[in-house]
Amino acid sequence: MRILADNLIPMATGAAFLATGGGGDPRYARLAVQALLETTGPAEIMTLADLPDDSSVISVGMSGSPSVGIEKLPNGLEPLWAVRMLEDHLEIKADALISFEVGGGNSLIPFLAAARMGIPVLDADGMGRAFPEMQMETFSIYGVSGSPMAVVDEFGDGGVLTARDDVFGEKLLRNIGLAMGGECYCAQYVMTGEEAKRVSVAGSLTLAMRVGEQIIHHRGNLEAFLIALAETLAPTSYGQLQLLGQGKVVALDRQIVGGYDQGTVGIETFDGRGRLELLVKNEFLVAELAGERLCMVPDLICVIDVETLEPIPAERVRYGQRVAVLGIGAPGILTTEKALPVVGPRGFGFDYDFVPLG
Repeated sequence: MRILADNLIPMATGAAFLATGGGGDPRYARLAVQALLETTGPAEIMTLADLPDDSSVISVGMSGSPSVGIEKLPNGLEPLWAVRMLEDHLEIKADALISFEVGGGNSLIPFLAAARMGIPVLDADGMGRAFPEMQMETFSIYGVSGSPMAVVDEFGDGGVLTARDDVFGEKLLRNIGLAMGGECYCAQYVMTGEEAKRVSVAGSLTLAMRVGEQIIHHRGNLEAFLIALAETLAPTSYGQLQLLGQGKVVALDRQIVGGYDQGTVGIETFDGRGRLELLVKNEFLVAELAGERLCMVPDLICVIDVETLEPIPAERVRYGQRVAVLGIGAPGILTTEKALPVVGPRGFGFDYDFVPLG
């Protein structure tokens, strides 16, 4: 599938929706990719089914606080520098690139390297949403090591790191990102085509594009959008869709802690049910109403503007916004006995087990 500049708006919009509040604002990544494609021509998305088993695949994206990315703009070459650095270190050549996560700006960042390298981006990712830490990628959960990893900033500072495991690798990456101003770009998770098929969430980029098309088409009509979204999700590995509530943002507690955006969002519901509370660590992790947990990670909690249907990243939530909060069942690859200790509530420090949406 060829990706033109015109495809980027719906893809970025859908990726922001699937990001569950995190992944970085896709606006700047979209503009950078759009400018690049006007020079290089269309980019290519390849399905996992079309990927040869003996291919070399590298994952690339941005790590850091999404809030920092609003003001600390990249130069657009960081993903290419990171991939080339890792290729040189391992003496390999990548046949395809893959996103860390379908959510937000990280869904588009691989195109900044792939279009210049003349290779495809896979229609897949390592989360099916967005998560804040690298060991939470399905690549890591199902046995592909994130080490060695190449890390760079917008000045070309960087190097190749190794770590004893991905949990410690996340600590290294996070602290280097802090030294680089709060965010950095990383290439890692080198795998074969066979491994990529086994450990990835398939079809996520084209799903983001379809969701974005529905948002754009149904602006101003939340009810019609929910019907269309349910139909779009039905044939995928995602679970059910549920409207958790609508209301006005009346409380915000948000700060950057250790390279993460953390805090809570309070939403006074229009129907008088009380205050809907969202717990945040880069992404919206838990939705609670009057002490009842309505939805929890790894299920998706997506916040959109009631009128425009535009997804609202966690770092752009503001007092007075009128929002709708949606819950979506996570892809099955995130809800296994192997995955839940890492991406379920206990993986984020909550003292309770995962209860699926609904």
